[in-house]
Amino acid sequence: MLSMGSVVSRVACFRAMVTAVSLLCVLMPTSATGQTSAASERLSLQAAAGLTLIDEGNVLSAGVGYSPLSWLELLVMAERIHLPFQQERFPGGSSVTRGGTLTFVSGELRLALRPADRVSPFVLAGVGGGVSRPNVNAHFPDPVRNDLRVVYVGGGLRVPLRQGLSLLGDVRGLLAMEGNDGVLAMLPVRVGLAWRF
Repeated sequence: MLSMGSVVSRVACFRAMVTAVSLLCVLMPTSATGQTSAASERLSLQAAAGLTLIDEGNVLSAGVGYSPLSWLELLVMAERIHLPFQQERFPGGSSVTRGGTLTFVSGELRLALRPADRVSPFVLAGVGGGVSRPNVNAHFPDPVRNDLRVVYVGGGLRVPLRQGLSLLGDVRGLLAMEGNDGVLAMLPVRVGLAWRF
């Protein structure tokens, strides 16, 4: 369970990200109104970082994409999510959460309402697989490696910064299935850059 200070810190971080995207929309009116995208800008490179809203974890991702249509993008993403070990003491006992690192590759589909050269919300969905490695410490001394499968859906906002370069932000509901019986739900938030060429 998160402490009140941690929740306040995460809400403040999320508000700062929303404020930054809003300011970019106001300060860059040429991007907001858009320009016709070159037909050759079908490939993209993307990188993003963020945090998880439920746990105190962090997210790193990178990928390549292909856009057969201006409003459709198909991506291959490599992602790492780290969740820290957490211990909470309360009267009469304590609870611990092992945490760990999830590393996976996924196929992702993004559908945008407007072309890549305009500010646009988008929806996304993805599936993937990889490995999870729970943390090792005094409470959990044995190293473990599990097969991992992930499924996620979410939405976000794309803001063009200049020709071919965009700021991206998204939030996803992610379900991770570890080994034969472990299931973990999380809400990762990412902010990053995409370069279309």
